[in-house]
Amino acid sequence: MELPLWFIANFATAFLVCGFAMWRGGGPERVAGLFLLVSNVLTFIMPDRRWNDVQFGIMWLDIVAFALFVALALLADRWWTMWLAGFQGLCVLLHLAFWAQMKITSLVYSTGLNLIGYAVFVTLLLGTIAHVRRQKAAVPAVFE
Repeated sequence: MELPLWFIANFATAFLVCGFAMWRGGGPERVAGLFLLVSNVLTFIMPDRRWNDVQFGIMWLDIVAFALFVALALLADRWWTMWLAGFQGLCVLLHLAFWAQMKITSLVYSTGLNLIGYAVFVTLLLGTIAHVRRQKAAVPAVFE
């Protein structure tokens, strides 16, 4: 079975970024990383591959993700959580726009969701790197 390049790129990005966030991140990074990893797998299982109609399963998962990321942004002391919630909100808006006006081609719908998904992963990656750098700056050097 030959796997398409988009499948390999998507899951490689998800596992690397989310794994890094859960390994080296703090509480907010771990929560976001775990949820993004689980939702990425569920998103792959759920869709109607024709993309002719609204992907209701994915839409509800994105709405739950948006609610979680807004709560995380309100509770965590991290700058990147607001960006994460914002990008996830764009995913929800894209679902709703397609549902309201299905004249958008399915290629635009699926591509838009995928590109915003990569922005979510980049945001988590940058947030985890910032956390790691903040931890290193807080630890005094022993051998200086």
